[in-house]
Amino acid sequence: MRMWGIPLKCPQCSRKMNSSGIYSKVREVIDVYSRYYLVGGDYPRCNKCALPVCPWSQDILSQLDVAHRSMFPAVLTTHLALDRKCMTFLKPRTSGNSSSYFQAAIEEVHSEEWARQAIRYLSDYESHKNMATFVPSAAAYPPPLPFRPLPLAQWFETVHSNDILSHLEEMKGVITSTYGRILKMDSTKKVTKKLAGGIGGSAAWMTNIGNEFGQVLNSVLTTGEGAGLEELCQGIVTRYKNVGKDEPEVIYVDRDCCSQSGVSSVTKLFHPWRSAVRLDSFHFMRRFNCGLTTEHHPLYGTFCAKLSSCIFEWDQEDVQGLKEAKRGEWGSSHSGHEPTEEQLLATITSGEQRRHCRRRSRGVEDIRRMISGLPGVSVGAH
Repeated sequence: MRMWGIPLKCPQCSRKMNSSGIYSKVREVIDVYSRYYLVGGDYPRCNKCALPVCPWSQDILSQLDVAHRSMFPAVLTTHLALDRKCMTFLKPRTSGNSSSYFQAAIEEVHSEEWARQAIRYLSDYESHKNMATFVPSAAAYPPPLPFRPLPLAQWFETVHSNDILSHLEEMKGVITSTYGRILKMDSTKKVTKKLAGGIGGSAAWMTNIGNEFGQVLNSVLTTGEGAGLEELCQGIVTRYKNVGKDEPEVIYVDRDCCSQSGVSSVTKLFHPWRSAVRLDSFHFMRRFNCGLTTEHHPLYGTFCAKLSSCIFEWDQEDVQGLKEAKRGEWGSSHSGHEPTEEQLLATITSGEQRRHCRRRSRGVEDIRRMISGLPGVSVGAH
């Protein structure tokens, strides 16, 4: 750090630390293909505390700017270190990308590299042995070094966690800088069921508040549904107030959107906002099939699909643009012949329509009229 002219403070007493030579401990780093060693750099030391501080520890790196911090090639643990190129493979949230899979894949690459090095050593050993035929005393050739297995998958998880914690403040800044014109609050048990270890069973519900882009503004784990939500909601209100953002237009919830007293419980949670509180479409549809005894009825999917078509409609401008694109494809593959409307619609798959066209809600009267036309549905009863 001395060559950069960056003053460092002691993590214990916050006094300025001075250089104390070269850090003597050498770290072994696990790379994608092999292992290498890092020699410690400038050794900072506090004259008052007299405590040894690793120049690559998180306490030191947190005092550097992003440009200098990115120059360190590995993430350290107590005994080993992991190269940042390996960290890149742990970041994607794709299906099947786990620490166990990554550990097995890296170990396979390391074993192949070890085999190549061993074959090269044995080849050189054979050549040297043949050349030393007429030497009176035969040379002793040690066997190749044995393959050293990599640490367990838990170690890779620990390194990944350490890397995430080093960016904790940046992540907090990104999360607390997220806003939205339309908010949705929803509770689920799926996340809490995955809690394991000492925290398993400590929470029953997870409540999220997201915006119209699917971004999460905040989350909270609670022991019961509805408990502890006031602090969550007021935190969102305070966030909007501190930056001068306008309050959201609509807040969608999965329940408690209405009240016989005139003020719903959700409105009280977001006081003093006067945003409209509405029931989201998924739970609105659930109100119509609450009388069913099972969701495995052969007509359940058909009923929900028709109910969804009564609530939503495709944006006609997007549909027209998709038709024009399909008409151009048809003309290039059919010698310029114009397709009929039936032929054009037959070329549009449901996946293409979902990918390229937006959906929007119908008007209130249109929704009421179309739902009333469904067999077995009485709008007045709901």
